[in-house]
Amino acid sequence: MDVALALSGVLSLRTGIVVALVLEALFAVVLVVEAAAFRRAYRATRQRGAGRRTGLVAGAEAVWPPVLLRLVRAEAGVIRALWWAVRRRSAVGPDDVPLPYAGRFGLVLGAVTALGVLETAVVHVLLPWEIARWVLLVVSFYGLVRVLGSGLSLFQHPHVLRDGELVLRSGHLHPIAVPLAGLVSARRSTESEHGRTVVRNGDRLVLSVMGDTDVELRFDPPVPVAGQDEPVARVAFWADDPQAVVRLLRDRAVPAGR
Repeated sequence: MDVALALSGVLSLRTGIVVALVLEALFAVVLVVEAAAFRRAYRATRQRGAGRRTGLVAGAEAVWPPVLLRLVRAEAGVIRALWWAVRRRSAVGPDDVPLPYAGRFGLVLGAVTALGVLETAVVHVLLPWEIARWVLLVVSFYGLVRVLGSGLSLFQHPHVLRDGELVLRSGHLHPIAVPLAGLVSARRSTESEHGRTVVRNGDRLVLSVMGDTDVELRFDPPVPVAGQDEPVARVAFWADDPQAVVRLLRDRAVPAGR
């Protein structure tokens, strides 16, 4: 903007140079302050025994706005999902028991991807304005990449049952680690029309798929869950095979006789 104003004659060359130097000086101060905050958060996290990646995330959280962090994580998750699809990887450890929830997305993802490719090709051929044609091509390609990456991440990040906890997921977003200490009941319970993917209603935490849940867990006493201000007494979520999930949780975590 400074260059444009100087070239258009709104600012004189001298004024433009002064403005540029002042802005660069202010920017340098901001960088120094953010670098110091990043370093403090990184070192504190590493001193607690966390890995380098966790330290980098903590440093970024200390200096970047939450909205920007969410955008960066979403874009990084899409790119990682595409890379993992090529390498056939998933976020399931060697001792994890996967509990899939994305079965209903398979047909939808394939149909949306195929229609998106067809629509992009047709619009690119039929649109008479060259600039608009290429702009729409880039936008359409980006949209297809986002849809495909987000859809693939749902299959690559299933819910997983680990030693002492159940990790509920919604693709590469919204991981919720629920400790199973205190689990007294696991049952099928189908509910629909949840307004959002993650909903907190009193002592109940919901992680839905397309607004639906089909498994409910009860805890006594309520358990602390990361990211929640108050302990949770009930957790509802969706699984492709709710009966198998309920049976597995009852065998592994629910005390005998409950």
